[in-house]
Amino acid sequence: MRHLKYLLFFLFSLAFLPAAYAQNNPSSVVVNGTTWNKCADEHGTCSFSGTQNVLYGAWPPSAPSAKYAVNGTYTGKVPCDNSAMADPAVGYLKACYIKATSTSTSTSTQFTPPALVNPVNPMAYGAKCDGVTNDTAAFQKAINAGDVLVPSGTCVINGTLNVRASNRHIQCQQTVLKRTTGYANQMFVIGDYNNYYHDDSIVNCNFVGANTVVPQYYNNDARHWDIPVETVGPVSNFFLAGNSFKQFFGQSMFQTYGSTNGGSGDKIIYNTFASCGYYGPVFVAHTNGYIGHNTVTDCAVGIENDNTTQQTGHNVIEYNTIKAVYGYGAPDMSSSVMLTGGVAASADYSTNIVRNNTVSGTSNAQGFRGANIPSRTIIGRNWGVKAAQYSNNTCVSGCLVTQ
Repeated sequence: MRHLKYLLFFLFSLAFLPAAYAQNNPSSVVVNGTTWNKCADEHGTCSFSGTQNVLYGAWPPSAPSAKYAVNGTYTGKVPCDNSAMADPAVGYLKACYIKATSTSTSTSTQFTPPALVNPVNPMAYGAKCDGVTNDTAAFQKAINAGDVLVPSGTCVINGTLNVRASNRHIQCQQTVLKRTTGYANQMFVIGDYNNYYHDDSIVNCNFVGANTVVPQYYNNDARHWDIPVETVGPVSNFFLAGNSFKQFFGQSMFQTYGSTNGGSGDKIIYNTFASCGYYGPVFVAHTNGYIGHNTVTDCAVGIENDNTTQQTGHNVIEYNTIKAVYGYGAPDMSSSVMLTGGVAASADYSTNIVRNNTVSGTSNAQGFRGANIPSRTIIGRNWGVKAAQYSNNTCVSGCLVTQ
């Protein structure tokens, strides 16, 4: 997605998708007379003392009965997802439980940050994090040195930070990473176009740009690269979790990009995105990625390639909540916010999966060209693409489905 494309089409085949299978699983359940307490939601980590049996399942209120299984014995902790557990409830949001007589060391952990190895503090390299001083140069020195643990404060980053190493982890402690200009291009660029990098991460940081709560967008090189985080080239298994993003001018808050290969296996989870120029998270030229459990206001979410040579496929977008209040800043897709598994470039998006998301709201008179534009789930079938697979998404309260 080098440049946003102004795709204005008549809308076809408006319909509502079925209700989602997302639900809040209870904090405790009783199975065959035994009480089990929740230790993690799906995609989190169930941690406990000693060796325990772990119950994995779903208790959806709309289903005729619970769907669960005891998935073996584990020591210390286990990922609460299908990578470690057999799936007893396909299509439902699940949770992990241990017996009430057991001791949990982490209740309902959403995710486990990558372990930091000898992390450095940017302040040791001259960062002030006083909300005024431009700390870009100090942060770059810290990133070059190794893993980074950023203390609380407001750190101004008015330049571009380059991460060109694998297994480089950046973690914040109630830190604001602030941009005071909309003309400084990307804040973090992970990778380059010539080398393969993998398993980098940014966790628990608060990104704040210079845009307004009612977001604006300018389709020119001066501002549309005002992107907080971008991976470029064959960067794989990038982990973005627990962060908040708001008020950047750029075409996305997070995106992948590659001329053909934009990497594989990125995981974008439990972030909040708000007041976007256009997309919150978007995959471009990426495969086998995951965008899940994010809360999104006035931003688009999806997949968009530039051309048919860029790779795409087997990406999953699920359990995201996407809402319009003002609408995103870009005048594209006749949408105030948008969810899509693939639009543009006549690409084949047919193996991407979009499920169990909720889209709602219309822009108010202040936002999105001053009109009450609906939110949309855009399938793209009538737009010349091989559409992604959509199931169990909820499109309500002002949302429309565009085929």
